[in-house]
Amino acid sequence: MKNQITVFLIMFGLLLWVIQVVNLNRGKENNVMYVEQGQEFYYGGLAIQADEFLLLDSDEYGTYFGMENDVADSEKAVCVRLMVRNDSDEAISWDDIFSVIGEGFVCRGWGSAYNPYMGAKLNKFYGEQLDTGKKQDIWIATTMSRACFREKTWENLSDMEFEYVVSLYPDAVRIRLKTGGIMEERAYETSD
Repeated sequence: MKNQITVFLIMFGLLLWVIQVVNLNRGKENNVMYVEQGQEFYYGGLAIQADEFLLLDSDEYGTYFGMENDVADSEKAVCVRLMVRNDSDEAISWDDIFSVIGEGFVCRGWGSAYNPYMGAKLNKFYGEQLDTGKKQDIWIATTMSRACFREKTWENLSDMEFEYVVSLYPDAVRIRLKTGGIMEERAYETSD
């Protein structure tokens, strides 16, 4: 009988703890700011806008950017073109800019920081800093490995929802991405 009472008290205590955890998590606020691709927003003295999102296999990447051997045959490149404009009162160094916009890509079941070596090849900077009122397009890229996905998921990656995480702390900001982008839409609109 004493063992049954002990087990009952342990189970009752565990139940109370679970209820407390559920109640604490239920009241938790989600402070993530979601931004749509093509929507300009302000963060860290910068105006930022994601204009184009690409999901490319190795051949497409080589053709699009003229870069060979950056993406293996068993990989895909995930790339986003961000427009950044310095709206602050002083120049911002590129190191500081990348610290503001540099978390990485996520989709369901996968996430990766951007690859600075790929970005160094894709971007041309005209100075050590971005002067006040100036803007520049920046390509952020990384690779996805086939080994991270089931075959069916790998074949249908373009149907997945991708986000670019600008920041996690102190203010979480995520940009919802869609393949193609503003430039393709504008080209379509002007061709009519």
